[in-house]
Amino acid sequence: MTVKKVVIMVNIKCGKCNSAIMEAVTELEGVNHVSLDENASLLTVVGTMDPICVAKRLRKIKQKPVIVSVGPPKPPEPPKPVVVPPEPPKPVVVPPEPPKPVCKCKPMPPYCNSCDVVSVTTYETGSGCTIV
Repeated sequence: MTVKKVVIMVNIKCGKCNSAIMEAVTELEGVNHVSLDENASLLTVVGTMDPICVAKRLRKIKQKPVIVSVGPPKPPEPPKPVVVPPEPPKPVVVPPEPPKPVCKCKPMPPYCNSCDVVSVTTYETGSGCTIV
C-alpha cells in the first residue's frame, strides 16, 4: 500500500472532543502521523490506512466526518546544500634578496671585479698572485 495524506473536517467542541478524536485515529493500523488543527477543525492523517476506516472510526465517537482530500503526502524538501566560501589565496611570501656587497676597493684589471677576489703583487719580481 502507498502512503497517503487524508484531510478530514471534524467538529471540535471542547478539549474532550480533541482527545477522543486523537485517541480514535491513532489506534488505527497504518497510521504514521496525526495532526489536528482546532481553529480550522481539520484532522490530517498520514499513513497506509484506508480513509474510509478513519471516517468510520470517527462516526463511532459521534463525529460527522467530511473527507476534504486524499492524496500523496507532501514530499520532504531536500536539504539545502551548505555553501562554503572559498578561502582567499594565501599571498606568496618571497624572501628579500640579500643586499649585494658594494665593492669599495679599486680592482686591478683584469683580476678583481668584486671584493671576493684579492690580487697580490710582489715588488721584487713583478709577478702577481690571485687569492679567491
